[in-house]
Amino acid sequence: MKVWKWAAVLSILLAGCSGEDVTQTGPEPTGRPVVFASNYPLQYFAQKISAPLADVRMPVPAGEDPAFWVPTPEDVVALQKADLVILNGASYESWLNNVSLPSSRLVDTSEGFKEQFIAQETTTHSHGPDGEHEHSATAFTTWLDLALAIEQARAIKDAFSARWPEHKGQFEAQFQQLAKELAALDAEISQTAKAAAGVPVLFSHPVYQYFERRYQVNGRSVHWEPDEMPSESMWQELTALLSSHPATWMIWEGEPSADISAKLAEKGIQSIVFAPCGGAPDAGDFASVMKLNIQALKAVGPDAAERKGM
Repeated sequence: MKVWKWAAVLSILLAGCSGEDVTQTGPEPTGRPVVFASNYPLQYFAQKISAPLADVRMPVPAGEDPAFWVPTPEDVVALQKADLVILNGASYESWLNNVSLPSSRLVDTSEGFKEQFIAQETTTHSHGPDGEHEHSATAFTTWLDLALAIEQARAIKDAFSARWPEHKGQFEAQFQQLAKELAALDAEISQTAKAAAGVPVLFSHPVYQYFERRYQVNGRSVHWEPDEMPSESMWQELTALLSSHPATWMIWEGEPSADISAKLAEKGIQSIVFAPCGGAPDAGDFASVMKLNIQALKAVGPDAAERKGM
């Protein structure tokens, strides 16, 4: 800790000697090394592994999807000054193509399992105030496979240990505790999904690919938003899809509007929420959100047809 404190003091002295008005973006300085994470799961993992030694921040504003975030010039300056920048990889950070950051400080947490990436067709669609966005040719919500999430956490631990080797033992111990937590969630999701094996479901958005593969879910995706009534053509496409994939459940990123739920119910389809948790939740943390997801998933099972009228 003495080295870090001295580095913080030195940086303050240098800033004062420069004669420039240095603007601090984000939270006030804490005197700890600053680590930026590109989404909430990575921030959660990094905080669990490094606490209380590092100040782990996610620069994405509340309510904005980190997958489609574009940094401001102030954000870029803050990222350039960070001790480490933790990335999801798998084409998640499209903004990285237009930002110059020191490669020695970048941590690509999915680099170690890139042979397991899932390819998908590139699609562009629009919704809400953010307008159009594009889903890349590589599926990027890797952390929804909790086994891959553990590997991402391991990459963070290794990067921390390499950067601050004097704290390697603490990083390792706290990673092991986190890995145990994630493994328990993985086992519970596996057990829950196994109880509904083969049951056809719909996903409201194409972000569940790693979840679908890991837990052998029989799903098909549409491009629907929970707060926007689908167009008539989208309802027609759904009807056509149901002819070959007779789902009675749709899994959403967020709670769908009452009107959408009612219209789906007319088709015999019930809705549940399985939040990907890419952004910081309004309440709780990554683990508690996943537990809520598991409880919601338990509604889907082999007797779903009997429950669809509930």
